[in-house]
Amino acid sequence: MSVTELAVNRKHRILQANRLTTRICPTVILNVKGEDAAPVKISLPRRYSDVFSDTDIEQINSNAVFLHLLFKGLCPTTKAYLLAMVV
Repeated sequence: MSVTELAVNRKHRILQANRLTTRICPTVILNVKGEDAAPVKISLPRRYSDVFSDTDIEQINSNAVFLHLLFKGLCPTTKAYLLAMVV
């Protein structure tokens, strides 16, 4: 699923996080709770791969911390995804 398919200004609980190196660049894949409560996979843009440390990913995967992905829409100038990680 693309980030743009997420509801704008709605928190999506991060269920699992994995770091992955594609043939193009490193990225983080998130499993988030979708609109119908079924988990969906979201591949974050490259610039967000450094936001998650290995410790953050371990804590998310062990349920030691509960974070949400918040999609705020697209930047009107650059069309970049506006994302936030919130509690």
